[in-house]
Amino acid sequence: MFVGRQRELQLFATRLQDALTGHGSVVLLAGEPGIGKTRLAEQVAELAAGLDMPCRWGRATDEEGSPPYWPLRQVLRGGNASAQAAGGPAPLELPDESLGPSQRFRLFESVAEALTAGAAPNGLLVVLDDLQWADPASLQLVVHLARAIATARLLVVATYRDTETGDREQLRRALAALGRESVVTRVRLVGLTEAEVGAHLAQLTGHPPDPAVAATVSRRTQGNPFFVAELGRLLADSDAIDAGLPGGVRDAIQERLDRLTSPCRTLLSSAAVLGSDVDPAYLAAVNAAPVGDVLAALDEAAAAGITGEPARCRFAHDLVRETARLRLPTAARMNLHLRAAEYLAGRADAASRAAELAFHYLESLPVGDPLVAANWAQRAGDVAMAQLAWEQAAELYGRALVAGAELPAADRAGLLLARARAQVLAYDVRAARESVQAAADLARGLADAELLGQAAVILEGTSDFAWAPTGRALCAEALARLPDRDTPLRARLLAQLAVDHAMVTMRDSDDDGGATLSAQALAMAERLDDHAALVAALRARQTAFGGPDGAGERLRVAERMLAIGDRTPDDQAVLWGRVWRFDALVQLGEINRAEAELDAIESAAQRLRSPLARWHLLRSRGAIAYARGRFDDALDMVVESVSMAERAGHRATLLAPLAMLAMICTQTGRTELPVYPSPADWPIGDGASGAIALWYLAIGRRSDAQRIYHGLPGPGRTPVFARLLYLNGLAELADAFDDRPMAADVHAHLTPFADLFVCSGLGALGTSGSARLPLGISAGTIGRLDEAVQQLRVAIEVNDRAGVAPFAATARFQLARMLARRRRPGDRDEAAAYAAAASSVAERLGMRPLHSKATQLTATLSGQAQGPLTTREREITALVAQGLTNRQIAATLHISERTAENHVRHILTKLGLATRTQIATWTIAARHHPLDGS
Repeated sequence: MFVGRQRELQLFATRLQDALTGHGSVVLLAGEPGIGKTRLAEQVAELAAGLDMPCRWGRATDEEGSPPYWPLRQVLRGGNASAQAAGGPAPLELPDESLGPSQRFRLFESVAEALTAGAAPNGLLVVLDDLQWADPASLQLVVHLARAIATARLLVVATYRDTETGDREQLRRALAALGRESVVTRVRLVGLTEAEVGAHLAQLTGHPPDPAVAATVSRRTQGNPFFVAELGRLLADSDAIDAGLPGGVRDAIQERLDRLTSPCRTLLSSAAVLGSDVDPAYLAAVNAAPVGDVLAALDEAAAAGITGEPARCRFAHDLVRETARLRLPTAARMNLHLRAAEYLAGRADAASRAAELAFHYLESLPVGDPLVAANWAQRAGDVAMAQLAWEQAAELYGRALVAGAELPAADRAGLLLARARAQVLAYDVRAARESVQAAADLARGLADAELLGQAAVILEGTSDFAWAPTGRALCAEALARLPDRDTPLRARLLAQLAVDHAMVTMRDSDDDGGATLSAQALAMAERLDDHAALVAALRARQTAFGGPDGAGERLRVAERMLAIGDRTPDDQAVLWGRVWRFDALVQLGEINRAEAELDAIESAAQRLRSPLARWHLLRSRGAIAYARGRFDDALDMVVESVSMAERAGHRATLLAPLAMLAMICTQTGRTELPVYPSPADWPIGDGASGAIALWYLAIGRRSDAQRIYHGLPGPGRTPVFARLLYLNGLAELADAFDDRPMAADVHAHLTPFADLFVCSGLGALGTSGSARLPLGISAGTIGRLDEAVQQLRVAIEVNDRAGVAPFAATARFQLARMLARRRRPGDRDEAAAYAAAASSVAERLGMRPLHSKATQLTATLSGQAQGPLTTREREITALVAQGLTNRQIAATLHISERTAENHVRHILTKLGLATRTQIATWTIAARHHPLDGS
């Protein structure tokens, strides 16, 4: 009899009925070890059987020798067997041969199609047990499956230990991705109630327990069904419970194991080392014992409830296996692993068991041969790479390096480069750089220029200004050592040198070294007609022309890269072509055309299953959301981008989204930054200090903004790819602090790019609309009001046409300011209309700082010289600006503290402000620019 879980069973009954009607779903069943996840899944399988719905199981394992996709392999084998028995089509097998990213996507599609097709006509229940141990490739496949079953007759139940997600990054990512899918439901099992514990004990002992005993067991076990069952079996034997009750479940398991015969205990300890489900013949061979003796021991273990069916050594619970394994001394465990490895190595299918062999050889150290262990670990890593299980491959290569400390230097360098490739594909840039540097050191010692060159190009597509000095030196060294003739490696080295050179010299707009080197690389790649070299050279060309004057060239490079990717086919090239075209179109002001690229970028990213591709998709969608004024959406995507870049240790993809966080908060008036409590905690120094100064200004921290502003470099001393963004911010800051020389400098640098949109040339995370907006602001700061009005009129027209409402509204507000200051006939009325329009849009989009300033300016221009406040409210704003509390204001004006509090609240509402600090800023601004609301 099954105890408890009635609410959960009702949910599963509903989901099974949904599946029968073509509404597929996924249920994530979480909880601590022993809480009953698998037992509940078995009950769901019984419900499915009552509906004539077949069920297939796949169990992940913590055995390091298990191959990628292990749970799904088990599920597919069940389906293949059924199909073959019915004379169906050829079975679907997960391949071992090398696959590219697009093939990996097609493989995932094939698995999804096989399962959804297998769900007809009676539906299908798939149970994936112990997902916390699944390899990263399996987790990605489960996410893909969840996105494909909405209209399938399929229910997927996935169990996992939520107590073991802390150090399992891939599991956390997969769970987060699944959580965003509408077909996914999360269920977390908790302990049984005290009454249910009593009922469970009654089943085990054959009679109702004493209430005090049930209460003690409930308290000691927290209602964990496995713990309750273990203690219940003790009760069944002793028929008593007292103060000597074992303090933990392991003690209970130990006592059960101690009741077995010595041969049975020894065999179980051996089996626990080998796996959770061990074939008796395998167990007999490793222990040099007759199969009959092994089967007799398994009969004894099954009778005691330690294992399941007698014909196999399948432990009833992982906690039983863990306890049995720990009973074996360390040296004995190592020798057992060695015997297992030697047995498997002698089998005909040894090559297909590379991961299992590697695990046992590695676990046998130092008893076993470290070089043999290293060899099998490398072979297992190669298999994982072929199956696109990059994280697993990186780990295996790393273990091969540890075991193979005595390998020749050339072999170790090869392992390091293999690990670096896997780490790049897994988007672990920090670790990949360490591997590259170690390989380069070995290459120098060997005087192997080819190996050094291979190390220098491993990081293609991930380089940034933090790595650029090291990368440039490495490329230059390799080029100097290699023969001076056309080769694909030399072309790639020239391309990477161009990228790193452009990054190192990006503050100097007069340096054209990157452009020259990229041209040389492209010419050589074209002579060789080598695909990899062409892709690398085009990437170098795109980087070298990252400044605002290179937008047209970057668009041409993007078109060529896309053509190469479509022709080959090469999903990486397709992704870069789409992303570069998006960036160029945004800077050229073609926002609608740029937005049309997003679905194609997403399609390429999904095929690649690459974290870096996902990052580019997020930042591109975030850029459009920001431009359109969907600030909450933009914030969510930028925060995820920051998280991905932090995990990767990739500064290039961290700096820009952090600056975007500040920009979003600037527009919305949010007084706290997400991700980090303070900009002082940012792990990138002052790389985005200009964006922080603007945010401080928007939320009323004027003195902090001014302090940062005085330390900012001039317009010509910033990275050329971010030049327009920096000039845009500098124009606002110079205007706020009435710095006319700086405004004149900004105006001069902006003028050549008046027809572009403000964004980064290398990775557009957001745009502030037409460059004519900061041009108009800077012209107004230096007193050229006619030009300011002209520039801002064009900015409004261009931004309206592009559909970037936040910056069209900002341009209207700035135009209202300039008209109010110019004071020609009709200017004041026109300014009032523009200010009112800006206020309306700002309120709709949640742009609180702009709404406040535009509302104030509207009131001022409408003849309310002191704004919308009453005389008493103006008195209170002055006191707030002095830093007085409500109590101090009440004492000063001889009113109650509650009355003072009400006045402050009314002031905030009238001015569209959120904090007392913003009231102070409003008061200072009104004194500084009484006619323009700045």
